[in-house]
Amino acid sequence: MPSKGSSYLIGHPELDADHDAMISIWRELEASRTMETAKMVAVRLMNETSAHFAREEEFMAQCRFPELGRHRALHSEMISSLRRVLLSPLMGSGKHEDFVLAVRSLMEKWISVHLVAEDSKLAPYARSQSGRMALARR
Repeated sequence: MPSKGSSYLIGHPELDADHDAMISIWRELEASRTMETAKMVAVRLMNETSAHFAREEEFMAQCRFPELGRHRALHSEMISSLRRVLLSPLMGSGKHEDFVLAVRSLMEKWISVHLVAEDSKLAPYARSQSGRMALARR
């Protein structure tokens, strides 16, 4: 599990804070001892992920990120996968340990493939936006 300030940061304070929040929620789920607690945390993870993706897509549109359509499709795929995993215990099926392992597998893929490989492409746009904001404050 990555630590705060890890290689997934892109230099956009709000989006980086979202990434930290999602990883923090994932840690809570990993630490859960009961299915009931895991379900509550899973709902928070889904809500945070959906809100983050909306903010990230808004940022990409504002900076005219050329891969917005493809990135949006990746978000949609991730939400569908997360929803499938998160719905299983909400429907009353599966063991706590199996659920935590399924979320871990999905989150590890999301971090290694999406955050590190895909979101890192947003870093130059985030730096550019930060530079423009600094100039505007002068």
